[in-house]
Amino acid sequence: MAEKSDKNNIHSGHRKRVKAKVAEYGYYHLEDHRLLELLLFYSIPQADTNEIAHNLINEFGSLQDVFKADVSRLCRVKGVGENTAILIGAIGETLKRTSKKAVDKRRSLKSSDSLMEMVASGFKGETKEKVMLFCLDGAHRLKKSVVVCEGTQNESFIDVRRAVQAAMDCDAVSAFIAHNHPESTCEPSASDVDSTRALCVMFRKLGFSLIDHIIVGSDGGTYSMRSDPMFTQMFY
Repeated sequence: MAEKSDKNNIHSGHRKRVKAKVAEYGYYHLEDHRLLELLLFYSIPQADTNEIAHNLINEFGSLQDVFKADVSRLCRVKGVGENTAILIGAIGETLKRTSKKAVDKRRSLKSSDSLMEMVASGFKGETKEKVMLFCLDGAHRLKKSVVVCEGTQNESFIDVRRAVQAAMDCDAVSAFIAHNHPESTCEPSASDVDSTRALCVMFRKLGFSLIDHIIVGSDGGTYSMRSDPMFTQMFY
């Protein structure tokens, strides 16, 4: 019992020294594993979090990839419990959201270049395919963006009914869709083309238009279906 208390005192003293150093010098002097060690103080009350931090970085390859990992994979690392895995996952999601470029809703999104620029960073870190609908007003300014469907690592489908309903709910004049390919280039699949064509037809019947389909590849490349001569007429 005394041995456990002594060990806890050792960890307690170390943690106080780390926190004092951060208070005095800030975070920038900390190496990646030290920064992760500090974070783990708040989910692991009594343990050598330095060792656990090393375990995590060794398992995933980098601090950045630790924060991209699924909760289930995190839990398989020695020393990581559910609370810690959920904390790391929540921080990863926070980093992903705050790293996205803020969109100026007064900006007119008319060109395919402006659409690609807007969505390029929005799928960063995604491990599954996700389809988003971006609703625009009469001046091509963003009114709302919604996730209309999510799939697996390799495929997703566009839920046409859900996309149409989302556009109607926010009284959109036009809209465009965007989705990611987490494990391939931004080249559209046959399914991407077919579902886009179906959505264009449905939008047109209801009096508003789909102006583009943007695809973001795993390498960060972007593709505009409207800009491809093979599919330009689909959007008019």
